[in-house]
Amino acid sequence: MIGNGFAWGRTGYTIMEEGELDRATWQLKVSHYLVAEPSGRTVPGHFTLEQAKKWIEERESGADSG
Repeated sequence: MIGNGFAWGRTGYTIMEEGELDRATWQLKVSHYLVAEPSGRTVPGHFTLEQAKKWIEERESGADSG
């Protein structure tokens, strides 16, 4: 199940929570994060929150230098 999503970076990337619903509390137990490109396409792989942020920042810094 996908939970909250939030923008990260300067160019329109989104980080989204993914996990399972805890039936006792009705809260999402986040197991990992997904990254969506500005186009909306989800990139392959699962990330920790820090890995997702770093992945986006590396792509944006590469775009700045190229």
